[in-house]
Amino acid sequence: MRSFVTIALLLTIPAIIAQNPGKCSGMHVRRSAHDLSPDDWRRIEDVISQMRRDGHFDRFARAHQALFNFVHGSTTFFPFHRRFVQEFEDIGRKIDPEFAIPYWDTTLDYDDPASSPVLRDGTLGGNGQGPDGCLQSGVQGGWELGFPDRHCLRRNFNNGDQMEPWVPAEVISSYIQSDDNLALFREHIEYGIHGAVHLGLGGDASTRYAPNDLFFFMHHANIDRLWWLWQNNQHNPLDYNGPGTDGEASLHDIIPQNDDVDFGGDQAGAVMVLGYGPACYTYDSAPDVPSEYPQSNSGDSNGPNRAIHNNTMPHISAFSGSSNTNGLDLEIARIRRAMDSDLSLKNNFPGVAALDSSRIITPVSPTYHQGSKCKGRPVKKLVHPAPMTNMWIKMHGFDPERVGQMYDEACNLIDRLNNSTYVSPY
Repeated sequence: MRSFVTIALLLTIPAIIAQNPGKCSGMHVRRSAHDLSPDDWRRIEDVISQMRRDGHFDRFARAHQALFNFVHGSTTFFPFHRRFVQEFEDIGRKIDPEFAIPYWDTTLDYDDPASSPVLRDGTLGGNGQGPDGCLQSGVQGGWELGFPDRHCLRRNFNNGDQMEPWVPAEVISSYIQSDDNLALFREHIEYGIHGAVHLGLGGDASTRYAPNDLFFFMHHANIDRLWWLWQNNQHNPLDYNGPGTDGEASLHDIIPQNDDVDFGGDQAGAVMVLGYGPACYTYDSAPDVPSEYPQSNSGDSNGPNRAIHNNTMPHISAFSGSSNTNGLDLEIARIRRAMDSDLSLKNNFPGVAALDSSRIITPVSPTYHQGSKCKGRPVKKLVHPAPMTNMWIKMHGFDPERVGQMYDEACNLIDRLNNSTYVSPY
């Protein structure tokens, strides 16, 4: 068996990465969990039930716990989870070639997560039941798992039968547009939406062996989608800075792995671009894969060129963290209008600020101030997400002050949007 020492040494072995990973010969599309039919969920249940019988859930949970300290709190967070989810998905596709991990866009449910259609009996199931919080509903209802010991799959919502709020789409949209390096984007995502959902579901989801719960793969597929959206907004989509597995992050870093989940020595650079190397998938609510492999652009970050599609502006679908395409145009138009009353919002949404007016669709319905009423109903304000718990921060080895700073920034943005003319379309 490969020891922790061997893992640590593996992470530091220098290697040569192919300059351009090969283009995928076949692609599949990850769809929003909100759009799946009952038949889709039944097919998912068939696949994951077989994977459980074959021991894959125990194996992935064990690997995640063993590698936990290598793959959180650093830039490695993104390529590891991209490759980890893909490995799980590839196993499922051997059982059913049409299988693909759906992504759970949690911004669609952020203010009342427990009411999400993704948490119903025919989907992921709801809260755990009984003194042990055993999950009795959904595609994993009644499951017993073997890691770290024999136990039922547990859920324990963090507010009784409800959950504390998560992170709204507009905050994620701001990160996608304004974070100019991957290290900062990783902090915003890992200290925010990533932890909020894990903590909200509780039970196995809030442990180091969270892959016991299918939610893990759906949540991290969404985190991966957000990273891809961010990459589509960058002048250098191959940006890979910040702390890595051994010092400063490098595209040559071996993605952490062990005997339970072995990636064959893949480096971070192999999974940077969807549609190339082993990352042969895309998302139904994100820009398509590029026709040619992008080149690193380390020049003037204020220049107009985006390297993924060689356009002067990213595709407009890359501006928002929400997969709700019907609300996207409204979000952009209303944020642009809110900038008239709060110029500082331009710093949070530079992509929207730079849009030519011809690309902004005028909302059919007017934008109301949050204190007004629309059709007799109060306009709902954006709400603050729940903060990370001390237990969660300690488990990950995060800097509490840095986590607090990120949380305060998110709440400040929400307050400024609420105090402007902005009304969320979601």
